[in-house]
Order: sequence, then C-alpha cells, then structure tokens
Amino acid sequence: MLDGVIVFVALASVLALGSPPSPTGEGYLNWFSGQATLGYTFGGLSIVADILLVPAVLALYFALRRVNKNAMLTAAGFFGLALALDLGVTLITWIGLVTLSQNYAAATSAVQRAAFVATADYAVGITSVSATVYGSIIYSIGPLIMSLVMLKGVFSRATAYVGIAGSIAGLAYGFTVLVPYSSSLEILLAVAFVLFGVWGLLAGSRLYRLSK
Repeated sequence: MLDGVIVFVALASVLALGSPPSPTGEGYLNWFSGQATLGYTFGGLSIVADILLVPAVLALYFALRRVNKNAMLTAAGFFGLALALDLGVTLITWIGLVTLSQNYAAATSAVQRAAFVATADYAVGITSVSATVYGSIIYSIGPLIMSLVMLKGVFSRATAYVGIAGSIAGLAYGFTVLVPYSSSLEILLAVAFVLFGVWGLLAGSRLYRLSK
C-alpha cells in the first residue's frame, strides 16, 4: 500500500518537471537545469518504490500461489528482472543525467559543454530504450500475470481489472520505441503510472486485511 502512495508522489514530481523539450542530450540538460531537486526527487522515490516492491511481490505470491503457483512464479521472475534493470540501468542513468545537467550549467567553455552534451546524448539513448523496453514492457508483464491470477483468487475483480488495464497501458507505451518520438505518447506512461499506483493501493489494502 505504501508503494502505491510513493508511486503517486513520484508521478507528481515528474509531472512538475514538465515534458522535455526534445529527446536529445542537450534537451535533457536544459530541461533539468534549475529543476535538479525535482529530478533527484523522482529518481529517489522511484528507487524507494522499487525496493518496497520486493516485499509486496512476495506477499502477493504467497497470497495467490495456491491459485496458480507456476503463473505466480513467472510473474515474480518478471518483476525481479524488471526491478534489476530499472535500478541498474534506467534510474542510475536518470540520476546521472540530473547531475550532468548541473555540471553543464557550470561549464565555462564551449569545449566542456560539448563534452557534457555528448555524454548526455549517450545517456538519453540508453534511457529511451531502457525506460520503454525494460521499464514498461518487462515491468508490465508481472502485474498482468498477477492480475489475471487475481480474477480467481481472494482479491476483488476491480483490483484485478485495474492491474490488467495498467499493464496494457504500460505494454503499449513500451512499444512506442518502434515509432518516432512524440511527447503525446507520454500520456500512456502517465496512465500506467496512475493505474499501477491504484493497483498497489487496492492490493496492499487487501493484503493488510488478510493479515488480520
């Protein structure tokens, strides 16, 4: 349940940043300029949310393993892979970009700024793939499987349907890597964020009641 709350706070912080002016290294450096606190806030909260997701996934596994143990093991495996990639690639790169933007702003020569832009271009290239493929496609498979199992378990159908809807939005955003970039596509990620946050609150509330 706490994980769901953190997801909403993280979403608020990234929405406060606004949309990046362009999917380029220089665009991101200028985007973070003067907004480092919000950038670090989103990155830090996302790390905390990922860590808190571990006990949440374990609790869901134990609550639903009697319904379909193999499916729950598969879902837990996808969650584990997604979290490892998110923590090890996406979020580390995100925080690195925020730090790089501060160095870029303090640069005193064109040569230094060019070097920072080149580094940022590489980081943005990594993030654009990791956030969509790792952070959306792989991450969405776990909740999708668990939500389908929930339809036959001790959770409400509403909780299951919210999880399924969030997973579909996350998968759809993941495949936007195959089309030209458009800031309007970010709405899919926002929808997935909101639905996964609601799903976490509903599932967490049910797990709490079951523990009683």
